[in-house]
Amino acid sequence: MIKLVLLTGFLGTGKTTLLKRLLSEFSDEKIGVIVNEFGQISIDGSLVEKEGIKMTELTNGSIFCACIKDNFISSLIALSKEDISYLFIEASGLADPASMSQIIRGISPQITVPYDYRGSVCVVDAETFLDYYDLLPALHQQVAYSGGTIVNKVDLVDEDKLSDILDKITSINASSPIYVTTYCNVEFHKLIDELRIPDKPDEESSNTVESRPKTFVLTSDKIVPRIALEAFLHDLMETSYRIKGFANTEDGTIYISGVKNHMEILPWEEPVTKTEIVIISAVGIRMMSMITNGLKGELKDILNITL
Repeated sequence: MIKLVLLTGFLGTGKTTLLKRLLSEFSDEKIGVIVNEFGQISIDGSLVEKEGIKMTELTNGSIFCACIKDNFISSLIALSKEDISYLFIEASGLADPASMSQIIRGISPQITVPYDYRGSVCVVDAETFLDYYDLLPALHQQVAYSGGTIVNKVDLVDEDKLSDILDKITSINASSPIYVTTYCNVEFHKLIDELRIPDKPDEESSNTVESRPKTFVLTSDKIVPRIALEAFLHDLMETSYRIKGFANTEDGTIYISGVKNHMEILPWEEPVTKTEIVIISAVGIRMMSMITNGLKGELKDILNITL
């Protein structure tokens, strides 16, 4: 059987960090990976791509939404034919995984090697979880259907806030083991071994075309002025759930990762054919006017916007 583990968590919680560490920890195993992103391009796939891993990238929606659910099912069926012992699935940040067990049961007549669904690992951002929880129903579902919960980035909160987060998680899902971490630093084999599928009936996912957040992609084939780009992205931080991508600047290629008030910009050594930056809006279509107004001055005629 192929052991299947689902990774959930809101945008920017550390799911990709967890996936990279799992791939390193389980490097002696034959591994398959599905990376799912809301945007039209895959940034996380570039971050975790490694030789010898069977990887599938599913973009432009949640794998639990009708918009790309058929592609997800087709990928599961195709990967069941591969010589792998583990399949790790990194779901998009607003994925509602309530129907995951139902999907696995539904495809059982069509798969070659059966899946052993071990459960989901939910990564919680200690700094933003309580702020977003009441606004986004998917966050409740991610915790409720979790078989193990990682409370990450605890260095960014005080003990009182951490206590409130732990109380909230326990009230939602009392059976899920909880791991308090920074940089998703846990005992990974123990994490997988201790996963528990909650005793909870399957539900239809709340992910729909109508409920998905507005996503914008900035692209360019030109060299982008770095200082102007950084200032522009910082201005969008407060009204974005997530900003991430790669940019070719006069200082070389950079990797951009922004969530809430934190923006990380690092050198990127791998070749990138063009600048691609994904912005997931917290304010809907109003973001278009904010981006348009920001793309004046030095960035005018350099960055292009696509929806």
